Amino acid sequence: MKNFIAFIFVFFAIYSISFSAPRDTSVSFSLNNDGKKDNIKLIFDEDNLRMELKVNSSAFAYDAVSSGDFYLNIVKSTDGKNLLMVTSPDYYGFLSVVFAYNGKIDSLGELFSLDLPEISSGTVKANHWLGFWSADVEYILTGKDVSIKYRDEYIMPDFLKEHIKTTTEKIFLHSSKMINAKGLYEVPKGVRIEFLKADIRNKCTEPDSWYEGCNWYLIRTSTGTEGWIMMKDFSDKIEGIPWAG
Repeated sequence: MKNFIAFIFVFFAIYSISFSAPRDTSVSFSLNNDGKKDNIKLIFDEDNLRMELKVNSSAFAYDAVSSGDFYLNIVKSTDGKNLLMVTSPDYYGFLSVVFAYNGKIDSLGELFSLDLPEISSGTVKANHWLGFWSADVEYILTGKDVSIKYRDEYIMPDFLKEHIKTTTEKIFLHSSKMINAKGLYEVPKGVRIEFLKADIRNKCTEPDSWYEGCNWYLIRTSTGTEGWIMMKDFSDKIEGIPWAG
């Protein structure tokens, strides 16, 4: 079994720990601000891709996706509590698991980011891949859970303008971000389109569906028509989109 030693870097109230050598790792910190040092230990079993977090006599184990550098952060929640955040490599980014400790370790939730997440007091800035572009999001950390905050709308990145996008099948644009919105515009095959904005707050909930498929996109056609359409309604009907991942 291979484990990893930590190198500790202190930035203001945030403690960032990275792992790179074959040993167990431990650090002492008063998680409950009671003056008593808690013994925190993070062990990675590389052979079995298994992570174990220990605080004093409490332990929490879970599966890791892959091996690589791991990071342990101690960060303040919005209500002033000290939380533990373990970040590890994911398939094409980083997965972080957030824990609280009050005599025993409790998992509060997970967050994902393409790049290493940026941590500040009570919040974590991350970046999500959405099939052909990426969007910045913010996670809110409380002493009880992890929630995600999106912008109301995102301006689509300029690099998409370099790709010529043409409808391969007929699509329909809505006058607003509602399935039953008044006004439905038919866009025939062979029309060039441009992505203007996106609203990624709406998610698909059907079993086996890609939940980003229900994100709304504002499209302008070469004839000047503008309207909203869900990703699932155009993903296989427009060519030239730089799909990846």
